[in-house]
Amino acid sequence: DEVNQLVDYAIEHGVNYFDTAPMYMGGQSEVLTGNALARHPREKYYVATKMSNQNRRLWSFEESKAMYERSMEKLKVDYIDYYLLHSIGGGMDSLKGRFLDNGVLEFLLKERKEGRIKHLGFSYHGDVRDFDWLLDRQEEYHWDFAQIQMNYLDWRHASLNKNGWRRDADAEYLYDKLEKTGVQAVIMEPLRGGALGRMNDDLTARLNAVRPNDSPASWAFRWVASHPNILTTLSGINQMEHME
Repeated sequence: DEVNQLVDYAIEHGVNYFDTAPMYMGGQSEVLTGNALARHPREKYYVATKMSNQNRRLWSFEESKAMYERSMEKLKVDYIDYYLLHSIGGGMDSLKGRFLDNGVLEFLLKERKEGRIKHLGFSYHGDVRDFDWLLDRQEEYHWDFAQIQMNYLDWRHASLNKNGWRRDADAEYLYDKLEKTGVQAVIMEPLRGGALGRMNDDLTARLNAVRPNDSPASWAFRWVASHPNILTTLSGINQMEHME
């Protein structure tokens, strides 16, 4: 009931993009999301879910295809608006094993052509070489979007690993590459786990001096939205207080 109330309130106030995955909430997120959204006209919302085959036992074509089909069933839809390769960045062996050598990406490209996937993309965490490899083949794959972590802290202050390769690459690098490639960005962690909504008194006072009626969270969302190549911004809202 709480999920239904959150979804109803969101749709009533202009939210129309709902992001889930087979692995969230122990497998229940897609069920709850599907039940809540099915109470609304299909044209009122876009649903995003993912190929969450990170576990090596799920790398076979049969297991991955079954996951995709179960997502359709749980979400109670006959097409998925935004479908993602979930969490690329585990290295090229993982990328090849999960999506390339087993024919899964080829299958998903066909599903997009047939209209059962409207937009195909990927979410990125980890080794930026995977991110670069997929985008460098845009003429072959024609990615519609990519999901990255971006906020005004990660813009230039993400880490480098000891070998000099970017890990959790700076958001500035990720965003700029997407923009140059012509691939829209979906943004996750605009509040960096809530930290940018609860900043210290000194920083909050500096923001309030400019916009006294705006919360720190609204600053973070507005900063993300100020970039032109943004499709939408996600936030892990799970309480009505946060929604309001």
